[in-house]
Amino acid sequence: MSLGTNIQFYRKQKNMTQEDLAEFMNVSRQTVSKWESDTAFPETDKLITLSDYFGCTLDELIKGSAEENFTEDAAGYDKEMNSFTSAICLGTATVLAGVTTLLFTVVLGLDETIAAAIFMLFVTVGTAIFIVSGIRHDNYVKENPNIKPFYSVEQIKAFRNKFPAVIAGGTVLVLFGVIALMVMQSFVDKVVPDVMTEESFDVLCAAVLLLCVTVAAPLFIYGGMQYAKYDIEEYNKENNPDKPFADRLMSAISGGIMLAATIVLFIMGFCFNNWELCWIGYPIGGVLIGIVNCIFGAVKK
Repeated sequence: MSLGTNIQFYRKQKNMTQEDLAEFMNVSRQTVSKWESDTAFPETDKLITLSDYFGCTLDELIKGSAEENFTEDAAGYDKEMNSFTSAICLGTATVLAGVTTLLFTVVLGLDETIAAAIFMLFVTVGTAIFIVSGIRHDNYVKENPNIKPFYSVEQIKAFRNKFPAVIAGGTVLVLFGVIALMVMQSFVDKVVPDVMTEESFDVLCAAVLLLCVTVAAPLFIYGGMQYAKYDIEEYNKENNPDKPFADRLMSAISGGIMLAATIVLFIMGFCFNNWELCWIGYPIGGVLIGIVNCIFGAVKK
């Protein structure tokens, strides 16, 4: 295919008219028409701009066949990964909201049975979201273990530019919670024992911090899962039927750690009635999973 044919193909894929492309390139419509009819050749800087915008290399634009190189998302990969990301974010936020609500009910002096019931309602909903989305995603992966890369360079760059802002937003929220905790602790002498007990005040401080974490956690998850979404090569490697034993073992250990954290939650809550601290198993589990990943990553290298 000629350069002009490639430009025309890429333009149509972006649903642009010649006027739209001309405006973007800061040239006349007649110039774009000449490019596409191969009666004129774009200058070097224009070629670079076109290749960046269309998400292809200069060689692909000038010498290649755009139609043959173009790959559609036939398997619905993007939609599935976006849906799965949303489900995990929602499930995580629901469970954390349950823990936060539990802490606030303790501060308000609500009946422990009612408080536990409210907490379990949040956990039940969150768990249901995890199970349903997990099974659906697992089925999708089994049906589509290998995806042909289709994201353009432009799409990947757009998210890479967005990613730092998402992570920064989550970090700021966590730091805001820490600052709020420090400020609240400075008023402990004025609040205790006139307004509430020292124990209730400590729980209130923890609840405020966890409230910020509840909002921040989905941001971190969204950023991480969407970042991974664009790495289709890693997706194919991860879901390869011939996946190395070390990788399968690492996944099994990580799953076991989170199940253990859930068991700790129920034991501390129902057996020892320590609902204020039962949630601590989850962040500890997350750290342990990080350690496991680091160890296995080093071993594989």
